[in-house]
Amino acid sequence: MGARPGTFVISLDFELHWGVCDRLEVEDYRENLLGARRAIPRLLDLFAEFEIHATWATVGMLLYGRRTELLAAVPAQIPDYVNRHLSPYPRLAEIGVDEASDPFHFGRELVDLIRNAPHQELATHTFSHFYCLEPGPTPDDFRHDIRAAVQAARAVAREPTSIVFPRNQVSREYLEVCAEFGIRVYRGSERSWLYRPRSDARETTIRRVVRAIDSYVALTGDHLAAPEDVVDDGFINIPASRFLRPYDGRLRHFEGLKRRRITRALTRAARTGTIYHLWWHPHNFGRDLDENLATLRVVLEHFRRLSAGHGMRSLTMSELAREVSAGTVGDTP
Repeated sequence: MGARPGTFVISLDFELHWGVCDRLEVEDYRENLLGARRAIPRLLDLFAEFEIHATWATVGMLLYGRRTELLAAVPAQIPDYVNRHLSPYPRLAEIGVDEASDPFHFGRELVDLIRNAPHQELATHTFSHFYCLEPGPTPDDFRHDIRAAVQAARAVAREPTSIVFPRNQVSREYLEVCAEFGIRVYRGSERSWLYRPRSDARETTIRRVVRAIDSYVALTGDHLAAPEDVVDDGFINIPASRFLRPYDGRLRHFEGLKRRRITRALTRAARTGTIYHLWWHPHNFGRDLDENLATLRVVLEHFRRLSAGHGMRSLTMSELAREVSAGTVGDTP
């Protein structure tokens, strides 16, 4: 691979309550949701300090600041999940009138912070946190959803070219719908049986437990990707390498293992000219914000050393995809 530099990609799934409303009520997760609103400005400050280019995959419903605007943007055709709890649309009857009265379901103020910060990409996380592998919805339902997501993004002057599928439920059939709207870049799952996309009903406790252990001990490898391997039959798949698991006081003695798991993989990516893709949700930092930011700072300080010593770069998903498509990965302007 010669002198080709490694690439550090960060993506965040920005969803607030829309991402967990099928599992948790607001009161069950209030601290994390409100904490996410405190976390985002501090994340942006940290990214600016370390010159981090990050991709914010944002649920389209969050791009509005008022209930009347959001209701007017709801697609004419919505998914009909077999498990009715998965649909966020019944929640619309309960939300507040604006972001000030309901900080759990509106995010326009935070979106404005992100889009005005340097080197930040606004990608889509679908309009409604759409689940592509759950029984019930159709590709045409998804087409209506993505159209609404694109229209919402246009309202903030950021038409998306990248997508992160909710719960990483990626499907080729749904990727083809994304292409109709100019979205050809996506975050695939880590390349291991542990992370293979599946419906929620087919998820197992053992997979969840082993994934948690994998955050601290390298059970499945580093999940690095070579740039030439991310082209996927007309799409660019920038696969995840590691979920940044939030701080847990019960496991505080293992924080060092988690940090080393990430920094060692970053070092290997820098030395081999490959891609390391770290991701999480802002609401993961909602509790124990200082501890979570401390872990992230360790990672970013390590990246800075790798940048100085090996030329490692920080790129958004779309920036990397443009390089890959043009065949200019690592070229010096």
